[in-house]
Amino acid sequence: MTGIRFQSWEYFLCYVQKREKTAQEKEWSNTSKLFDVDYLEADEWEGLQKMLSVTDYEELTAEKRVAEVRSFHVPEETGRMIFYSVGEEDTEGGYLCMGYGFVNGMDVEDKANRFVPMPERQEREKEFYYIGTENDYWEYYPILQMYLPEKVLEYLACQVDILDGNYGADRDVEGGMGGFCAVIPKMDEAAKKAYSQILERHYIQESMYEYLDTVTVDGKYWAEVLYLTNNDYGIVLIYQKGVEA
Repeated sequence: MTGIRFQSWEYFLCYVQKREKTAQEKEWSNTSKLFDVDYLEADEWEGLQKMLSVTDYEELTAEKRVAEVRSFHVPEETGRMIFYSVGEEDTEGGYLCMGYGFVNGMDVEDKANRFVPMPERQEREKEFYYIGTENDYWEYYPILQMYLPEKVLEYLACQVDILDGNYGADRDVEGGMGGFCAVIPKMDEAAKKAYSQILERHYIQESMYEYLDTVTVDGKYWAEVLYLTNNDYGIVLIYQKGVEA
């Protein structure tokens, strides 16, 4: 099974709350509130097919493996709205999520229910990401948190919060005002090409930055570089030092 590994079950729940814009309730992060844990094969519940990517579902079906399904009532919704998560915890405390869903057992037409598979590898592996709003941040958070250290994620979240506050969260990120952050998560040849591509695409001269800051985490140097393309538009490049070489 593939899925995406979060630092912990609590980090995963925080992501879901932010992504789904649910109220911040302490019950979400209390694992003792889980009222049920099931181990199901693919054909035991149709919800699995909706919550898993095509690849994960096919693998589960072919190997006749079971998947762990956690469920609990969502505190701020009606007692009939249940949150489901498909995944597993590892020995280091991380949580590998393959998908989640909100299901209202009384909604026979399935209108209120929503299912969110984690993106498949070919969909999530990009050379760079444009993050301009809080919505962008939480959309790509599952992927970015696999590569970016917590300090860099916090900086990125702060930048998009400032942009949203000053220019609006519904703006055209590339064509409107404000700007965005361009994040290059890896250190490889493709990342170096991405760095050059971003500079060329936005007519940026590498040495003409407004500021450059670095963060060191576990021996890796991350750069945060601001370029202003006009008075009301800026691009922050976030990458590992060495990509620009």
